[in-house]
Amino acid sequence: MVSKNINILKKSGFKLFFLVLFALKGCYPVSHVIVGDTQPPIDFNNVKVYYDFPDPYEKIAIIEASSDLAFKDFSIEFTHQQKTNKALERLKKEAASLGANGIVLQNISTTIKQHLNFSEDEKGNISASSRNEKQKELNAIAIFVK
Repeated sequence: MVSKNINILKKSGFKLFFLVLFALKGCYPVSHVIVGDTQPPIDFNNVKVYYDFPDPYEKIAIIEASSDLAFKDFSIEFTHQQKTNKALERLKKEAASLGANGIVLQNISTTIKQHLNFSEDEKGNISASSRNEKQKELNAIAIFVK
């Protein structure tokens, strides 16, 4: 009886661990560092994308975003272009929330995330499998163009 309860706790522990891991993964994959004065928020559709700094402008923040899975704006992208578009949309939304009407792209990269899956059969044997997932990550400077 005691060993059965321990096995139940082990299984529950694995499930809880992966539930917490999944919840943490679902956090919004966007961040920023304020480097100037913010402005009132605007509609993200009004944020222009620049390759180089226009004249005149003020820097507001350094922002980064990825195409990683998020509960906040759930979507599943399959192609590199779809993943780039999702990360760019997230950049523009973050910039708009800071009052930036433009972003200057600094870096676009592809990262490979490895996902490990563990399972336990009824005999207590644990097996593992893995898969790779490509994500797009974009870095930009949020700016206010005068």
